[in-house]
Amino acid sequence: MEMTTGTASKPAKEAVPKGAWAILIAVWIVAIAAPLNMFKPATISVEIIQALNIAGSSYGWIMSVFSIMGLILAFPATGLVYRFGLKKSLAVSVISLFVGSLIGALSTSFEMLLVSRVIEGCGMGFIGVAGPTAISLWFPKSRQGFAVAVFQTWMPLGTLITMNIAPVMAASMGWKSIWWLACAYCVVAFIVLMVLFKEPSKEVMAAAAGKRVEDVAADNKFAAFKNPSLWILCIMFLVFALTTTGTTSSYWSLYLREAAGIDASVAAFAVSLCTVLGAIGIPFGGWLSDKLGTRKWMIIAAWVVVLVFLWFAFSTTDLTLIYVIAIVNGFCQGWIPAMVQTSIPEILKDPSQNAMGMGLMNVFRNGGNILGGMALGYFVGPFGWSLGSHILCLPPIIIVVALMLIITRKTLR
Repeated sequence: MEMTTGTASKPAKEAVPKGAWAILIAVWIVAIAAPLNMFKPATISVEIIQALNIAGSSYGWIMSVFSIMGLILAFPATGLVYRFGLKKSLAVSVISLFVGSLIGALSTSFEMLLVSRVIEGCGMGFIGVAGPTAISLWFPKSRQGFAVAVFQTWMPLGTLITMNIAPVMAASMGWKSIWWLACAYCVVAFIVLMVLFKEPSKEVMAAAAGKRVEDVAADNKFAAFKNPSLWILCIMFLVFALTTTGTTSSYWSLYLREAAGIDASVAAFAVSLCTVLGAIGIPFGGWLSDKLGTRKWMIIAAWVVVLVFLWFAFSTTDLTLIYVIAIVNGFCQGWIPAMVQTSIPEILKDPSQNAMGMGLMNVFRNGGNILGGMALGYFVGPFGWSLGSHILCLPPIIIVVALMLIITRKTLR
C-alpha cells in the first residue's frame, strides 16, 4: 500500500473550485467559537470558584469535560456528517455552543455550569470532524496543505483571544460577561455559516481527490479502518496531543511560575508568545508543504522540535532559553495537526472515507489530551517537574522514532 504522506516530486497545482475560499472562511469562523468557549474558564478560575463556591478539586472538571465530550462524540459526529451533511452538522455544533454558553451565563451552581460545559463540549466534538472534512472535500490535494493550515489557526487564535479578554472582562463586568460574549459570537458564526457554506458536489469531491466522478464511492466509509497508514497517523496525533495540549498547554505556565520562580506576567507572555507564533507558523508550514510537495518531512521536522521542547520546557529556569523554546516550538508545533489532517484524505483515496478518518483522528487526539494532563500530574508528584517530564518523554520518543522508520518507507507491509 502506498504511503502518500510524502513524495519525491511536487504535485501539479490544481485549480481551486469556485466558492472554496468562502467555505474555508465560513468553517474557520464557526470553528473559532470552540476555543472561545473551551478556554473561557481557564484564566478566571478564581472568580468562578468564589462566585459559585466550587471546591478546587472539582473545578478541573469544568475544563476536562470538553475533551471528554470530544472523545465520546467523535464517531457519533461522524455519523451525523454522513446522515445529514456538513452544513447541518456544523449548525448543530454552533447551536450546541450557543445553548451551552447561555446556560453557563445563567448558572447559579457548579452543577449547572458543568451541564453547560457538557453541552458546549458536544459542539467541539462536531467541529473537530466536520471542519477538516469540509476543507478536504473542497480543496484539491496540491492546495490542501495551505487550506488546512489556515483552518488550523482557529485553535491558537481562539485560545489567544479568550485568554486575553476573559480576565479583562471578568474584572470589569463579572465572569459571566465572557459567556454572553460567546453567545453573541455563536449567533454571528451561525449567520455566516448559513450564508456562505454549501455542500460540495460530487464533481467537486472528485476533483479534490483527483478521481473521476464515477469513481467516487457512494458508501465506502468503513474501508478507512482497513488502511494501516491511517492508524499510524492517528497514533502520531495521540502522542502529539499527549505531549503538547495535554501537558504543556495545561502545566507550562504553572511550572514557570511555581518551579522556575518566574513572574506571572512573564510566564503569561511566554505562553502567549508560543500561541502567537503558532498562529503564524501553521499556515507557513501548510504553504511550505504544498510548495515542497511533501507532508512526511514536515511532520518529522516538527516532531523533532516538539520533543526537544518537551525535554527542556520543564527543566530550565533560564529566561532566554524559555523564550527561545516558546518561539521555535510555537512556530513549528502546529505543523503536526495541519500535516496529519492534510495527509488523511491523501492516504484514504476515496472522499467518502474522509469523515470517518477525521472521526478516528479526533478519538486519538482527545484521548491524548485527557491522558497527557493526567500522566504529567502523576509523574511530577513523586519525581518533580524535570524528571517527571523526562519520564513522560521516553514513550513518545520511542513511538515516534518507530513511526518515522515506517513512514519513511515507500510501502507498509
